[in-house]
Amino acid sequence: MQYRALVQTVVRHPWMYAFGLFLLVSALVLAWPSPSVSSMSRQVRAVELLPSDVAVVKVTHFDAEVPFTGTLMPVQQMLLNARVAGDVIDVPVREGESVSAGQVVLRQNNLDALSRLAQAEAAVQSSRAELETSREQMKKFRVLSQQNFFSRNDLEKAETQVAVYASQLKANEAAVMMAKKSLDDAVLRAPFSGMVAERLVEPGQLVMPNTPLLRLVDLSQLELAIQLPSNEISRVHKGQTLTFSVDAFGDEKFKALVVRLNPLAKASNRRITVYAAVKNPDLRLRGGLFAKGALVDEKAPSGLAVPLTAVQTKNGQSGVMVIREHRLFWQPVTLGAQNARTNQVIVQSGLSAGDNIVATRISLKREGAPVRYAEGTIPGSAGSPVKEG
Repeated sequence: MQYRALVQTVVRHPWMYAFGLFLLVSALVLAWPSPSVSSMSRQVRAVELLPSDVAVVKVTHFDAEVPFTGTLMPVQQMLLNARVAGDVIDVPVREGESVSAGQVVLRQNNLDALSRLAQAEAAVQSSRAELETSREQMKKFRVLSQQNFFSRNDLEKAETQVAVYASQLKANEAAVMMAKKSLDDAVLRAPFSGMVAERLVEPGQLVMPNTPLLRLVDLSQLELAIQLPSNEISRVHKGQTLTFSVDAFGDEKFKALVVRLNPLAKASNRRITVYAAVKNPDLRLRGGLFAKGALVDEKAPSGLAVPLTAVQTKNGQSGVMVIREHRLFWQPVTLGAQNARTNQVIVQSGLSAGDNIVATRISLKREGAPVRYAEGTIPGSAGSPVKEG
């Protein structure tokens, strides 16, 4: 009966039902335990970093030297080939011997060239005699033609005969020149002063035209060919000085001067070949030697540097993750020159010396997350760990 009376009262007065429900909810809220600050902070997982994962931004001077390796080669070298066919009768030089420009270094059998030259010279003499005779006859025919003793046609025939003999004389003279050239080609002379690098034939050997005979080199002027990565080529220019050494002379340093740069990079390794001139008046250095050294960069950059691995891109803007007040913050930066050897890049704006940054790749979604070291420490403002309180 009491329960039915209570229901009838609530039906007649609905505000009493709403007020009772409000009291019930308020009691539940007050009785429910409130979360502590520490439990709330645990809901955001901290980023644990090793000390090696954190880098301190500081002023860095990029290396003023670009290391390289290369090969020394003579600027002037030539492979001498046979110009005529014939037996080799004499090779008066051997590998390592010095030769002067114009010196005879090889002789071939020239009997055939001598016989052709004698025939051509005899033909020249015969043609010259016939030409002189025909000219004398033409002069006589011209006088007699003026006195009407010979017709105009006979005179024209005499003039034609003179022209024919003149042409034959020119042809025979050309044959003499060809025979003399063949005779001269059978004797090989050094085109420049240098040294014999290779002797490829021996006396008695039959050679045909274009057969390699000797290789000559001039060691007084060498060229050092080095290959540099494409990202280092901006540090190289014509007239730049480089120093190098070769194993044959220990730690002794030699100098070279950059004379040209290849306009194309090699497709296989994307490296660009740089050529440097090396003076070698005493002929100590030899072609084919392996050289190693450094190219001096007079314009080596310096400034605030960060690891390349720390740089990430967000919405087309380069930036890094900075650690401030033990949390991660995204910091846009402006980048400058890079050092491929040390994997660093100059930061022109956005950071200050002493800033702590994450040196490894990390998800940009972790921005705002707390930071702690895996050993239980957190980075301090100067980059050294500070114990948690």
